[in-house]
Amino acid sequence: MTPGNTAKKDNKLLWRIHHWAGLYCGIVIAVLSLTGALAVFIPEIDLFIQKQYYSVSSTPSRTFNIGKSVAQAEKQYPGMSGLIIDLPEKPGQVAGLNFFVGGDKGLGLQRYYFFVDAGKDEIVGTRNQQNSLANYLRQMHVRLYDGYWGRQLVGLGGIALLVVAITGLLIYSDFMKRQPYPKLRKGRGLRILMADWHKIFGISALAFNIVIAITGAWLGLQPKLMNWFNIKTPNNFKPEIVISPEEDKKTTVHWDNLLAVAKKEFPDLVPNGIKASDDGSSTISFYGNIAGQAYERNANVLVISKNGLKPVFKYDVRTAPFSHKFYFIQEALHFGDFGGLGLKILYAVLGLTSGFLSISGFVVYLYRMDKKKRNRFSPLKTTFIYCMVITLVLIALALVSMFIGYSKAALAAAILINGTLVIFILYSIYTFIRKKLQPAHSK
Repeated sequence: MTPGNTAKKDNKLLWRIHHWAGLYCGIVIAVLSLTGALAVFIPEIDLFIQKQYYSVSSTPSRTFNIGKSVAQAEKQYPGMSGLIIDLPEKPGQVAGLNFFVGGDKGLGLQRYYFFVDAGKDEIVGTRNQQNSLANYLRQMHVRLYDGYWGRQLVGLGGIALLVVAITGLLIYSDFMKRQPYPKLRKGRGLRILMADWHKIFGISALAFNIVIAITGAWLGLQPKLMNWFNIKTPNNFKPEIVISPEEDKKTTVHWDNLLAVAKKEFPDLVPNGIKASDDGSSTISFYGNIAGQAYERNANVLVISKNGLKPVFKYDVRTAPFSHKFYFIQEALHFGDFGGLGLKILYAVLGLTSGFLSISGFVVYLYRMDKKKRNRFSPLKTTFIYCMVITLVLIALALVSMFIGYSKAALAAAILINGTLVIFILYSIYTFIRKKLQPAHSK
């Protein structure tokens, strides 16, 4: 076989891999592109909703006061557990009490969220955190709102995006030498124009999409990979049990004093959340960030004993081994949550390119198929219908989640995803068998 024929055969194989990876994973990539572009703004969106929908704010104060609010929540829900206090990031923002209460008649835990004016130390509102738009965007992007297969499908979508990006570079690198970047071939029809835009966007956002693909694949498959390879969360700490859980819950906590101790013991820590123990360890854990560091939110930890206010554990990512830093940089790189609003806008714009690549690639594919067999609808009309159906499904799931309930939306998403997978597998088996049997019938 001549070198020219070998190169042609290799290019055909790359084309086939690029084609099938993009075609079969295009819907997942497009959904992740859209939800990811919105997910980078989750803190800003949630803050806007708090102000406009819940009309909550905090009174300016030099001290942080939530003792009465915590006591009120404990009195209202005596069986509360897993209390996490969300700290305001800016003046005027409310704090939050996030906790669980045991369900009646074995129905499981129920999650509650109270808004707290930390200046006046009073509860000013409540919401179901699971039914919030912020939770919907996060859950849809991270696991397609499906608790069983969703996260693995997202991880596989990341792998598919990586395959599409690399094969696209190998396929079009030689072509781009013959066609100066970013030249468009005008006057040759919509298919050629769309194909040129597909190449231009693919090359322009190549580095970004590779980073998003690698980090997305890791984050999606993380639970399975960590289980298979026995990887432990680097900042995980289990303090010693020193008293009974009942005594632990009754221990008086002076939150303002604790914040002062945390500031002294870990000056660079900007705490976002505080977790009060209820297991008998008699500790308060602070989770937060360090300004100027590109790591996952709340990767830094400081644990202080309730009695004596002495630190029992401190985790500073800056002093951690390289493997720890590599672990915690994945989510930060994936969501762009380390460079301010400007970087988030850039992430959103670049993130939408992978969705455009899915759509434009599908259009080009339909035009090619249209040459072989006249379809009932034009490629653009077919693509528009697909996009509208997917968009309406996402909106419908969001409305169900926010106004009916998270569990109902999750059930609908699970039925939709698992049903689609079953149909896809059965259709693939049917197509394979039909192709195998077709020569016998034609004789």
